[in-house]
Amino acid sequence: MIVTDPAVKARMSRLGDDEAQSYLYDAPAIIAVFYDTTMESRNPCCTPVITAGMAIYGLLLAAEAEGLGAIYLGGIRSPRGVAAALHAPEHLQNFGLVCLGYRDDEPAVPERRSVDEVISFNAVGGADKLCHPDIRPHVWKLRQLADFREKILWYKGIGIDGKTLHVNPDPRFSPKFRYMIDRLGMLIARRKKPAALDIFSHNADLALQLLNACTPDIGALYAYDLTEGIADFMRQRLRGIVKSDAIAFPVNPDDAAIRIPLPDNSIDVISCYERLGHFEDPLPLAREMHRVLKPDGTAMVVVSNRFYPHLYRYRRTLRKNYALGRNWDYGPERKFEPKEAATLFQHAGFRIRSLTGLEPATVKIVSTAERLCRKLRWHGLGDWIIDWRDQRFATQSWSRYVSKTLVYELEKR
Repeated sequence: MIVTDPAVKARMSRLGDDEAQSYLYDAPAIIAVFYDTTMESRNPCCTPVITAGMAIYGLLLAAEAEGLGAIYLGGIRSPRGVAAALHAPEHLQNFGLVCLGYRDDEPAVPERRSVDEVISFNAVGGADKLCHPDIRPHVWKLRQLADFREKILWYKGIGIDGKTLHVNPDPRFSPKFRYMIDRLGMLIARRKKPAALDIFSHNADLALQLLNACTPDIGALYAYDLTEGIADFMRQRLRGIVKSDAIAFPVNPDDAAIRIPLPDNSIDVISCYERLGHFEDPLPLAREMHRVLKPDGTAMVVVSNRFYPHLYRYRRTLRKNYALGRNWDYGPERKFEPKEAATLFQHAGFRIRSLTGLEPATVKIVSTAERLCRKLRWHGLGDWIIDWRDQRFATQSWSRYVSKTLVYELEKR
């Protein structure tokens, strides 16, 4: 079934519980793929799923052959809602949507796996798992983390327009991300043409915002990550947006150990946005940050507070049904107690200049009260609560220890 009516697209998005993906609204035509379950609905080899997948693959290849752009929307949370929006009979099962139209640009091609990695003869190869359905970092090797981050990034991509927030819906417009950009901008402005380094940039969001805010002040900007594939994604994304010489992309040279390929004492400002949590033992990364930081430099490190545990993720991990694909930008992650983080930085050779808490428990409680006021139509009180909340989103009082996020500004001892 082909859909071109904007009203029908909006109804599909609402009933399909998929309002975050802008492709559905922007594409001139949407192809809804259905399978007739009166022919077959249950099969150990998932025949209906495979059959629909083969049909969708054929659609994508045909679109490419005709010079069109096409993308399969696999994020539909409620296929039954899509079927209801299109008034499909009960025996037709929806298997997703294909967006069709003319491309604005030519997308980059990600790096392919080597043939030896994907082919074996006469027996299944005995290679290690590429990733784990597990949030706990201790079960991950560095090579597995690097591979996961690279492949999930290229798999989903990210929209420059701010509408397709697949990789990570938290940065760019969140108060937490804005606080970090503002603070980093102040640290950069205090120095004359400083060198700045972002740790595990991934999709280059933070680096891009720093370039937009601080280009006249920055002497050099480095976006460091684990693989050349991630670096190439960042180059492709920023191509045409920033000058090619405005940013460099150093890559970890070894898949068995962390090593930032920059000289000792060469960086003035370091940013690390919730990346220490990738590792059960983040000390090697912290020591590398210490090594490249200048004696008078500053490192701004953001970590998640263990006061807010990943209870639902741990439960799903233990049931072996946790999907890392729903947590695009992170993969494995852990949280830190304030004392634990302070000990880590001390062992790495840092001194804590300041500790700020973002979104303390009091602010989260008040946010609940604000939503209640909206429901009761007490909008004046709701506006006052929002103003109060925003003024206290960042705190250095006692409530920083019960904040969702901890921001450390570090210097060398």
